[in-house]
Amino acid sequence: MARCVRAVPAIFMQLNLLLMMYAGAGLATAARLKWDPSTYVALREVLPREYRAGAVLILAASLSLLTLTHLALLAVYLRRARRLLLVTYAALMAMMVSVQTAWGWWTAARVSAWARSAEANELHRAMQIKEHLTPLLQDLAHWHPLPQKINEIMKEAEKDAPCNGYIAIAAIAFLLVLQSAAASLALLLAARTNSSRADESTSVSGSNDSERRPLRAIYKHGRLVMV
Repeated sequence: MARCVRAVPAIFMQLNLLLMMYAGAGLATAARLKWDPSTYVALREVLPREYRAGAVLILAASLSLLTLTHLALLAVYLRRARRLLLVTYAALMAMMVSVQTAWGWWTAARVSAWARSAEANELHRAMQIKEHLTPLLQDLAHWHPLPQKINEIMKEAEKDAPCNGYIAIAAIAFLLVLQSAAASLALLLAARTNSSRADESTSVSGSNDSERRPLRAIYKHGRLVMV
């Protein structure tokens, strides 16, 4: 048990290292969502409001994670303010988890409502035209390779879209687990810091009392005994 307690600071720093990697990936993703016109064109056109909200949240969450990981690193070196920094870290991380969870529920509800709308039915009928478009692209490929490349891109997007969605959901779920674990460990370290500081103050006060207490000697059984 003592070994596990001593390993808590190392585990806490490893979690923050993983969160910093998430922050870097989030910043790169936010940049692509903003400036890359070829990124998720269909999603941007079909769900523009959710797309913009997701892009803003990814950027804000990445910057917040980057700030909190540096706050955790600062708590390691500043011993006097360690408890305050760790409690602040845990509170802000819990707030981030709440906001991200709320955004996830809101996005899921919006997508579910859109899937039952007339626009979704029209898009589904439009996607069925692809079966007639594929032979046309194959015929046009005899004169120029561009239609064949368009056909390959369409097949690749149709094949990879479900996998990309599953990977994104798994990555978000793992991020929430990491954030919750980091907040819990920060509270544990803050409690340990408070208890260790109390023990140190008790030991110091005890040593001061022993130093201030005057020495006395009594004569007992023919010898002087210090009291």
